Amino acid sequence: MNTTQNTRTDQHLFTVVYHWRDLNDALATRPTTWPPTMGIGIISARAQTDEEREAAGYRAAALRALERSPDQVGWTAAPLRIDVLDTIRTVEAGLIELADQTAAAIQHAPITPAPARRSWPDDPRARRTAESDDRRRNQLALRQAKDPRRWRYTGQRTAPLAALWLLARTQGVRGPWRPLTDEEQHRIDVVAAMSARLVERALDIGDNRARLDIRCPICDGPLDLHGGAGAAPVVRCAKCGRTWTQPPS
Repeated sequence: MNTTQNTRTDQHLFTVVYHWRDLNDALATRPTTWPPTMGIGIISARAQTDEEREAAGYRAAALRALERSPDQVGWTAAPLRIDVLDTIRTVEAGLIELADQTAAAIQHAPITPAPARRSWPDDPRARRTAESDDRRRNQLALRQAKDPRRWRYTGQRTAPLAALWLLARTQGVRGPWRPLTDEEQHRIDVVAAMSARLVERALDIGDNRARLDIRCPICDGPLDLHGGAGAAPVVRCAKCGRTWTQPPS
């Protein structure tokens, strides 16, 4: 298996576990959007007069006040961030489903308890041996069923628990399962990367880039919007290298 890919997958799964509480805390925070609209605004503002820019500022302030007004009739913002809620549900469903499928394929079933006997050997020594065998089997069956390393299909099933269980599988931790095949590892790689990307996007903690629909006013080259991870968005022309940054407020 590809060691570099496994390392990236481990990082993706750890990202989900580490930031899961942050994701839940973000449910009630002000939403952010990606890509931000600052790129187009900065470039088009070059052709505006001072009066036009001032008027645009007043219009934007009026719209923000209207959005916050409790007297406004009609649609109002939801008390929870729908985009974050969708991320939580999507990531959790994907990781739990992946853990279910992986466990069904690789996890060894625990042995069953000793069946109830209808009769016992007449010989006392043979009976003691049979009782001892049944007792050992029942103890082993209970120990295997209660093994905390097992993935369980009922009870507490969360995204962090699924991510940690899958993380142990990719790291080759030994337990009541066989090693992953290349196909099974690839499936974990894909779901882990997608899950981490969704979490990072919802929290704006990852590096992002988006290709704008407009062209560079200098050389007509393609424009890319860079940002995320708390950094101020920057528009950069991929042809001439000209950049535009968010002006100070």
